[in-house]
Amino acid sequence: MGFKDLRDYLESMRSRGKLIEVEHEVDVNLEIAELGRRATYSHLPPLLFTRVKGYPDWKVLTNVYYSMEGIYELFGTRNLEGIADSFLASFGEVPVTILDKVRSLPSLLKMGKYMPKGKRALFREDKSLNLERLPATKTWPKDAGRYMTFSIVITKDPEKNVNNLSIYRIQILNDREALVHWQAFKRGSLAASKYRDLGVTKVPVAIVNGVDPIITFTAASPVPPGLDKYLFAGILRDDGVDVVELDNGILVPAHAESVLEGYVDLNDLRPEGPFGDHLGYYTPQDYYPVFKLEKAHSRENPIYHVTSVGKPPLEDAWIGKGVERIFLPFLKMIIPDLVDMNLPEYGLFTSIGIFSIRKRYPGQARRAMMSIWGTGQLSFLKLVIVVDADVNIHDMNQVLYAIASTVDPQRDVMIVTNALNDSLDHTVPNPPLGSKMGIDATRKFREELGKDWPDPVESDPDTVKRVSEVWEKIRSKWPDPPSR
Repeated sequence: MGFKDLRDYLESMRSRGKLIEVEHEVDVNLEIAELGRRATYSHLPPLLFTRVKGYPDWKVLTNVYYSMEGIYELFGTRNLEGIADSFLASFGEVPVTILDKVRSLPSLLKMGKYMPKGKRALFREDKSLNLERLPATKTWPKDAGRYMTFSIVITKDPEKNVNNLSIYRIQILNDREALVHWQAFKRGSLAASKYRDLGVTKVPVAIVNGVDPIITFTAASPVPPGLDKYLFAGILRDDGVDVVELDNGILVPAHAESVLEGYVDLNDLRPEGPFGDHLGYYTPQDYYPVFKLEKAHSRENPIYHVTSVGKPPLEDAWIGKGVERIFLPFLKMIIPDLVDMNLPEYGLFTSIGIFSIRKRYPGQARRAMMSIWGTGQLSFLKLVIVVDADVNIHDMNQVLYAIASTVDPQRDVMIVTNALNDSLDHTVPNPPLGSKMGIDATRKFREELGKDWPDPVESDPDTVKRVSEVWEKIRSKWPDPPSR
């Protein structure tokens, strides 16, 4: 399912006429980001810039995740839920948590197919390469400088040797130093805390760029902390990732276009930002640790992968929708009540979530809310709406009707205070702590309403049969109404 490397992906898109190669010279200062945003908003396929001002040896790629169509192309299927469904079907009905299942995978399924595989690196050490020589981009006018926006920060848990791949924005300071924006509850920062507990303040890190886009997708996904992200990438690719070990002990994809080897100095904190982020606003300065480059590697004629965040829907929105579909079967195992979920692209992925449940007892919707807020990155959701199973949660009119016809605000709205929110959220008074709201938009049991729920209006079946022929004649004489 996956691609051998980024070049294999580009060749696949080129062969289908879905790669826009831009030969006009462009600047990493604002121009590439502006063109990338316009392409995403227009649902154009990926852009490959072949003439980058000041970086003659590089090509720059953006807009890989340009729409849901792009996500389907990447995975070779429109049934994203089926990726997890077919994988989980191998377990049957073993009564353990999903993390227990994952931990038992090697013995249950002989997971060699999905595990990372040691291979020869296609990149070589490049003594002329440093941070300033990367075609990293400036995204918005008031950004603090040029940022790596789609590079993968790779760390290793010092206790369990679990590999972590994550996407963090990285502000370039000079040719050897950069600021890594890993928030306190992110996997890289959690690993760093374990190193500090062991008395280690120089955390081994690799920053890689230009890999199979499914690996990048995995790095941006909320994979449970105990699960090795190389293993999860192998599951999504249906094949293990080819890796090579660096001198600092970090495993990196063997086909990466560029690799920066070094460490994050936990004792060297400096102000990072401002940066125009996915909420569509600039996030103010805050202190983050410094990455210090020790050795750089690159492939010949390298390609640099970037993205631009801002007001939705941009690439992060479509990654979020892909995550929503792929992770739904896993979430159903954790929350058995769950039927479906919708993380709307304009809801910023970590702000608004709509969930449907098969309601069987009073108080179930609130129980589901608390389960959702206790699960991974869903804990960041500010607003959770729970509806009945027969509501199409991907049709906002049906959701609005459910709210309008089932909710009494005093009874059905739950406010949670002093809870963990996205620390990038400028609306939160004391980041990352803020408030949350849950709306129970399900039909109520007698215990919840104090009386029986009224019967819904439904057509008489005999009348429907009698008028169907007349209706078809009426309908055939009148065109479809214009969409609103």
